[in-house]
Amino acid sequence: MAAPPLGRLVLTHLLVALFGMGSWAAINGIWVELPVVVKDLPEAAAFQGLLLLLPSPPSVPTAGPESDLQVRAPRVEEEEEEEEEEALPLQESPSQATGATASPDPEAHRLLPVHRACLLGLLAVTNALTNGVLPAVQSFSCLPYGRLAYHLAVVLGSAANPLACFLAMGVLCRSLAGLGGLSMLGMLFGAYLMALAILSPCPPLVGTSAGVVLVVLSWVLCLGVFSYVKVAASSLLHGGGRPALLAAGVAIQVGSLLGAVAMFPPTSIYHVFRSGKDCVDQCGP
Repeated sequence: MAAPPLGRLVLTHLLVALFGMGSWAAINGIWVELPVVVKDLPEAAAFQGLLLLLPSPPSVPTAGPESDLQVRAPRVEEEEEEEEEEALPLQESPSQATGATASPDPEAHRLLPVHRACLLGLLAVTNALTNGVLPAVQSFSCLPYGRLAYHLAVVLGSAANPLACFLAMGVLCRSLAGLGGLSMLGMLFGAYLMALAILSPCPPLVGTSAGVVLVVLSWVLCLGVFSYVKVAASSLLHGGGRPALLAAGVAIQVGSLLGAVAMFPPTSIYHVFRSGKDCVDQCGP
């Protein structure tokens, strides 16, 4: 199979990049602007409803070159075997000639679906947290420390996403235990941010520089770790071909939906999280 021309390959990658930038620019642009206008929005809940009209970012998982080779390699081997069988129809197959019989390993067949299910579970959980749960409490966890902390957390958190993706392209963790450990680390940061949101408007270290540094650093590391886990899991699932990619897309969308639905009652109905008031010190003695 001849490789495509270099010019066509570059053009394809450029078009894919522009397609991804078109959707993410709108989403990230709104989140970056929210810290500036959140105190002055007259639309309230209506503004968030309008966000649903924006096109969602592409959910097709990305993968590195090595994953693409894994998909193509079996096809090339199958084509070579077919050519050998057509050229030598009267000869025995290599396995028959050597007397070797292929004995299926039932343990391997059981582990493969379990491994894939774990990767899909990681995708669902991480997307539920990054696309539904954590964005719902970002203002409550950051605003008590000031608008600058909120602005830095949003901007640097958005920058951590592509940086983690580029890191995954060079250093890809293929261990399920490693990805699970990274997910637990991200959940620790997420639990800290959730605790800050619950304690709003008087979280620990409010009014101090240490509090600002901790909340901003927690948001950057949390989003960066989860972004790396999502890319790594998607890259590993890429080796399973089209069915695995389809299942990954479903896991991403279902996880995001469940995370957003789960956070609607505590934020909009029961008002578990409280925001501070301007020119009022609610944390004083």
